[in-house]
Amino acid sequence: MLSRRLFIAATALAAITAGAPAAYAEPMRIAYLSPSFDVSDAWERVFWSMQGRLDELGVEYEVQALAVSSHVDHAGQLAQVESVIARGVDYVFLGPTEYEAAIPALRKLKQAGVPTVVYNFTTPHEDETARAMSYIAFAHYPGGVKSGEWAVEHLGGKGKVIILQGAPGVASDDRRDGFLSIVEKHPDIEVVLGPFTDFDRSKAFDAAQNMLAVHDDVDLIYGVSTAVGLGAAQVVRQLGKSDEIATMGFGGTGDEITAMKEGWLTASVMRPIDDSGVAVADAFVAHSKGEEVPLVWGGSFVMVDKDSDAAALVEYANRYSRPKMGR
Repeated sequence: MLSRRLFIAATALAAITAGAPAAYAEPMRIAYLSPSFDVSDAWERVFWSMQGRLDELGVEYEVQALAVSSHVDHAGQLAQVESVIARGVDYVFLGPTEYEAAIPALRKLKQAGVPTVVYNFTTPHEDETARAMSYIAFAHYPGGVKSGEWAVEHLGGKGKVIILQGAPGVASDDRRDGFLSIVEKHPDIEVVLGPFTDFDRSKAFDAAQNMLAVHDDVDLIYGVSTAVGLGAAQVVRQLGKSDEIATMGFGGTGDEITAMKEGWLTASVMRPIDDSGVAVADAFVAHSKGEEVPLVWGGSFVMVDKDSDAAALVEYANRYSRPKMGR
């Protein structure tokens, strides 16, 4: 049995050559920084799958996990990074509140010599002083494209669509723009761009409620994350219109799969999420051994809907995180 300690704290406060391995005394000290308490179970699954992979590789480690209050708490995340640097860690997993907003934190981490994986983005920062060791994600734009292809097919090339956005920044914009790149090719599909919801389920619920009060002839709502899609789908469910108004999330995480099985979420583009947790762990271990670390790792999406038989895919996607999520 591995000797390891897990510290959980909640507070609001290129390919490249790895070079010399990290100088650390076992266990490996990892700081795991998430952009929100409520962005779906994707972040938690990556948290557990990273550890499952480290267990599999026989690595002793301890994890300090921190989360800010929301995707727009950029100052809070910077304060957390400063705290992590002051305490001393061997590696940082950074789930940025936003791509550009992470630059000050990444500069501080690089200056302090802390190897960092940026999660949820596959574009390395151009500024060398802010460039992380590795960027790991399921790229947002292709996921939006696949979502748009499903929507067009479902609608038969005509209908009315509402897009509910996340928080201002790359992730929300790319998921929206990838979707639009397909849907806007069809002149008989009308698109209504909804508000930003900060990737928050309750805000998405309110936004969907307000949008449907004005657009009662809508055929489909596309929410650009798990939380946004489920918030919108809950409104449609309460109206008793889950069979009339299609609802889409993004990510295909556990809550979405459950909602699709229950029939009140229509579809979602699915990430085999544990693959990315494995990639994070592998990056840390490779660096610790002085091996090459890929600058970018990108996963592939699979489209699923309420009629899909996705059991095997779900089992694979959550192969490391499933046992831990029930704790």
